[in-house]
Amino acid sequence: MTLLVTGPGNLGARLLPRLARLGVHGRVLHRRAAFDVPAGWETVRADLAEPPSLARVCDGCDAVLHLAALTHTNDASRYERVNAAGTRHLLAVARQAGVERFLHVSTRAIDPGGGAYSLSKLHAEEAVRRSGIPWTILRPAEVYGAGGEGLSAVIERARQGRWIPVVGDGSHRLAPVFVDDVVDGLCAAVHAPAAGLVLHLAGPEEIPYLDLVERLAAYFGTRPRRVRVPAAVLHGAAQLFALVRLRHPPLVADQVPRLLSPKPYEIAAAAAALGFRPRRLEEGLDAVTGRRRGEG
Repeated sequence: MTLLVTGPGNLGARLLPRLARLGVHGRVLHRRAAFDVPAGWETVRADLAEPPSLARVCDGCDAVLHLAALTHTNDASRYERVNAAGTRHLLAVARQAGVERFLHVSTRAIDPGGGAYSLSKLHAEEAVRRSGIPWTILRPAEVYGAGGEGLSAVIERARQGRWIPVVGDGSHRLAPVFVDDVVDGLCAAVHAPAAGLVLHLAGPEEIPYLDLVERLAAYFGTRPRRVRVPAAVLHGAAQLFALVRLRHPPLVADQVPRLLSPKPYEIAAAAAALGFRPRRLEEGLDAVTGRRRGEG
């Protein structure tokens, strides 16, 4: 199978070698400097927001795995330009190249109330559904185990016993999913028929944020301090960062509504279609830390 993968990001170090071992080869679309890829793979530089740069990127490919997305900006038009219009541009060249399947990696934060990012991903999903190419939409939940920000940062704070921010009343729910389980789900989707399904790659439990912090503290044996931050205060800070036009703001305007927006949770369909069997939080933490069950 020949596959085009867009924007592998933090997943790439695990995803591409796994695909190569499964006999999948192809090319990786990137926007900046090239990076190492397994044997049988090549990189191609292109920009989803620049249609001419996408010419022929899908030629010879059986399928597309579209992971690339813009996730943090205070310019809502950029979300639409990259996530929505960029997906439409990629779909157009995929149709022209005769691609047989389009696998679109979206988000659980798809509610219109989630802000500009959520809206752009919703519009991208709508474009995929209308594309005429057999499709599968995959919605990962809160991924941990690959480093970086988000849930991985909360886990690291709990491990160190540092203070942990709690937005609002801490009742918003997460479905933590270990990175290798997401990679397993993506690899299974690459080999499965595209049947017009929306599949959630989420953990086996949906957990209120405060309960999650308690479980992390219990796992690591630490006592991190919970610091409550009103959502309105965070939103105001994000608006201020937007006004002063910081190049890399610590918070962007839509992050708070995205975090607190309602999110769908259902993994039975992914289990049936992909054999998706995510591990529980503590089992995933064992994999992250190298700890064996029963060890302190």
